[in-house]
Amino acid sequence: MAAPASGGTGSHAAPDKDVPVPNPGESGATNAKRTKEFIMLKDLEIMAVLPAKDITRAKEFYRDKLGLEPADSVDNDNLMYRCGKGTGFLVYQTDNAGSAKNTQMGWETDNLESEMEELRGRGVVFEEYDFPGLKTENGVATSEWGKGAWFLDSEGNILNLSQRG
Repeated sequence: MAAPASGGTGSHAAPDKDVPVPNPGESGATNAKRTKEFIMLKDLEIMAVLPAKDITRAKEFYRDKLGLEPADSVDNDNLMYRCGKGTGFLVYQTDNAGSAKNTQMGWETDNLESEMEELRGRGVVFEEYDFPGLKTENGVATSEWGKGAWFLDSEGNILNLSQRG
């Protein structure tokens, strides 16, 4: 499902010298070895990272609105949450929170409307969008891919629920 965005460009970190990146000038054997090493990332657990200006306010939002408790805390400024199938996300304290204008994290569900009803009952407000290629009605956008809905957390991060069609 396409993520709402109001402009900006994606950024890609420059490869670190230790990151295996295939080089067209290398021999096939060296190139194959580097590609094999790089593909190992597909088997690693991935974690989203979300900024929070006020970590206490964010913790209350995730608990009261989304029903989530931190799985552990590295310190008072970092909260780790665990979700389904080994996935998780970190919320960390920073003054840079709420500045992104794109979807930062999402959950996939089998019943979007039911999840939205539950979240609305907890006070979550779903966003309405009307962009070329993305229009929501009652908070839901539909496409060939499926359905999606977006809401903001207490820190201004754009979060998403989606259901494949």
